[in-house]
Amino acid sequence: MTMDDRVQSVSDSVEILKGAPSSNDVLRIMHSLSKNGSIRLPSPESGQVISILLNKIVPDFYDAMAHSKQFSQDVLTILRSLTGIRGLLNVVAICTDIVLRQPNDPQARSKLQALLTVLGDVLSANILVTLYSHFMSDAKRDLYWREVTALFAGGKIVAVTAEAKVAIDENDKPKLWWWAADGAKMSEFLGLALLMCSNGEIGDANLGKFFSRALSSGYPNLFLNQLLNKHGFDFMKSISRHLDARETASFTKTVLRYLQTTYFDHEDTDTVRVSHKVSAAATILIYLIPLDEENNLLQIVLQQQIGNQLLRRAVIAWIAFHGLQEQVFDDLLKMWSDKIVIHNVQITKQEVQTEVLGLLLPHLGFKYIRIVAQSKQYLTGVSNRLGAVSTHLRYTGMCLAVAVNQRDNSGIKLSFDDVPGFPAVYCEWAKLLQHKDAVIYEASIWEYLTPRPSEGAKKAGAISTIVRMPISSAKTGKQTSAPIELNVENDSDDETDTEFEPYAIVEDESEDSDDDPTMRREKVLPPVYVIDLIKYFHETDSNTAFLKHKVALANAAKIILRKATFGRELVAASKELGIILSGIKNNFDLENFEQNKMNAMVALVITVPDVIGPLYAESVTFGDYSMQERLTMLSALALGALHLSGRQSYEFDIDPQSMFTSRLLPEGIHERFISAKDYPHDLSRLGLPQVDDAIKKIQVDALQESVTKATEAVAKEPGVLRISKRLQNERRRAANKISVQKNNVAKIAGKAFFFPLAAHWRYFTKSISRNEFGAIMAGHYIKTLAIILNASYPSATDILDMSMELFSILSTIRRDVSDASIMESFLTAILVVIDVNEEDTIINMFSKQLIEIKEYLDANWDGITDQGVHNMSAGVLIKVTQLLQTYQGRLVGEYLTMGS
Repeated sequence: MTMDDRVQSVSDSVEILKGAPSSNDVLRIMHSLSKNGSIRLPSPESGQVISILLNKIVPDFYDAMAHSKQFSQDVLTILRSLTGIRGLLNVVAICTDIVLRQPNDPQARSKLQALLTVLGDVLSANILVTLYSHFMSDAKRDLYWREVTALFAGGKIVAVTAEAKVAIDENDKPKLWWWAADGAKMSEFLGLALLMCSNGEIGDANLGKFFSRALSSGYPNLFLNQLLNKHGFDFMKSISRHLDARETASFTKTVLRYLQTTYFDHEDTDTVRVSHKVSAAATILIYLIPLDEENNLLQIVLQQQIGNQLLRRAVIAWIAFHGLQEQVFDDLLKMWSDKIVIHNVQITKQEVQTEVLGLLLPHLGFKYIRIVAQSKQYLTGVSNRLGAVSTHLRYTGMCLAVAVNQRDNSGIKLSFDDVPGFPAVYCEWAKLLQHKDAVIYEASIWEYLTPRPSEGAKKAGAISTIVRMPISSAKTGKQTSAPIELNVENDSDDETDTEFEPYAIVEDESEDSDDDPTMRREKVLPPVYVIDLIKYFHETDSNTAFLKHKVALANAAKIILRKATFGRELVAASKELGIILSGIKNNFDLENFEQNKMNAMVALVITVPDVIGPLYAESVTFGDYSMQERLTMLSALALGALHLSGRQSYEFDIDPQSMFTSRLLPEGIHERFISAKDYPHDLSRLGLPQVDDAIKKIQVDALQESVTKATEAVAKEPGVLRISKRLQNERRRAANKISVQKNNVAKIAGKAFFFPLAAHWRYFTKSISRNEFGAIMAGHYIKTLAIILNASYPSATDILDMSMELFSILSTIRRDVSDASIMESFLTAILVVIDVNEEDTIINMFSKQLIEIKEYLDANWDGITDQGVHNMSAGVLIKVTQLLQTYQGRLVGEYLTMGS
């Protein structure tokens, strides 16, 4: 009887494969299964096939795939299904975990490399079309498509392959599947794969959901570049009509940023070519962005500060095409004329408002302009502008007034030529009035829009080669992570009339010369706005760079705290300011540099936690920072969480040099046995002492009961009084009464602080070195997580989830706790988890971990050399033992169950 006679069904094939089939049997079965459409959809049978294929056939017959093209094609055909890709990712994740735990196991490493190579081959350019064809006639096709969207556009593939890449070895020779672990190349792949779906088989509604999800994957410019060209423009127009209001708003912002960075971010002196680009960009906006009051393009550009003058010209052409120029001019003129706006809104935003009004003038009729020129609102606005404190606001207000007067033709000529410097300012500003951009034919768009060659284009070429698909002729625009700044000048509100220019203040008369006025020092005033603060930090070349850095750093915390309660200026600039503060260097040898920097970073964490928390969590692991800078970011997160919780207020005015005399030993002894011992290599000014103070308090509070019981046991005397656990907690809370009643960190502790840090732990442990610095970093990382968990107690709803995640992390470092700093962090984290959870919860959820911790401490307690950590481990051992004894009966049954 031949093998073909024995194979009656999928289950028969699986049974044969489970045994010891010959190579010929495997080849025939794989060929038969590749033609079986029933295993393409999720089902028990397909699950069995994928399981045996990934766990046995691929590892055992991997070499045969290289020699037999038919066998390789059959395997890939089976795996190019929803069940196949999902199973492939699950098995890769399992094998990755095994390799991380057993890095010297060659068999596990070889299996993981084989699976990853197969995964790279499975991801072909037409994978989305292939997957949808399997379930397009199924009633659950929408459900299946959502899972496809989550796997590809949701970043599941990148996350799994990136962790596998780290597990194998990032320094290994490049492999063909490495592109799947690169978020940038995956974004390009998604764009190409989505373009392959333009044949109409997949509904636009489903494609719209996939498109919106992929657009937020982290590299929107690289993704859009594959679609926003002459090959995919019709496809883009079709998809954009099926986005809901929220998706349309996000899509609009992304398209605007793409047009800015791809076509308008570089200087071009050819005015004709620039005008064609603006018209082409306006035409794109007309086709892709619907006319919607809730999705007003101009409001997005002004509020989000997206783009420069060229992009604003394109938006105004979009406005004029829809006939809204008069309505927009009226609305903007109301803001421009408001005295409150003039006194409180950022000068840069007001300059852009004036510029937009000037750009709108060529699109307005003379009759309408005459009505505006005679209106009370306009005349009041001009009067308010002339009374503005800032010289630049006055001059730009004069410019608009002169421009309107010239188009009014009322016979009354308005002139400010006698104002010093105004003619030159108006000559430059009047160039705005020359532009009256209009839309063009769709066929001409891509004749005028040609992005610059960039690194993105090179990447796109590589990805198109991998997926075997011809790339579109349009080149990829540059993907930038830096925030886009408005291309306008900014003057502080502290400027005064040039008619009364004050003399520079002489701070030290001995250094000035009466004969040489150039020797006078320029006085630098503290910045008023956050954008001014950022500009001070960016100053590097001028003669005032030293003073601006000094003033900016000294006042950063005050400005951040003040602006947190006024407007959204701080929120808009928080990410850029956070990046600047985390990486700023003491290039000018400033006094109190570390303390001022820490004050500013903590202030930023406190005021914008939902932005800065995830930013610093990611930067600690993936950012290009020194160890000192990473420690500072961790300290800022911990101290900020404590401050928000109300447990420990951060003192922003503490002088790092001041210290109570009673806490100081004689100078030489103190330096030798206190500062140098606790914080070697000048790490004492990075927030570590404040974090350690908080850790000590947590340790004392958590071990207080255990120390009391241990003392009673040693003295052989019973306790005088037994008090219930609830009353003990109430007494402790009363003794440590918090001044701030509301725990402001509870709602955001997990989302903004804890889980972003915990998610990057494995990557973090791979990036740090195994030396003294590595131990300090790992210890401080664990302490930060422990403090955040403790600060979220008792109001946070995800305390249990955070506790489970922390225990998972502790299980990965137990083999590295020989270092005292890591051991202390390890023990502190255990105390925090026990302290913030009820006893029943601890036993029900973490009984296995408690038993393992007790066994570990029993075996290693005598080997701990550091006396402080030794004493602390004894307290933890007592606390864990008491907890286990209380629930001994229940635990014995559970432990026996785990053993069986």
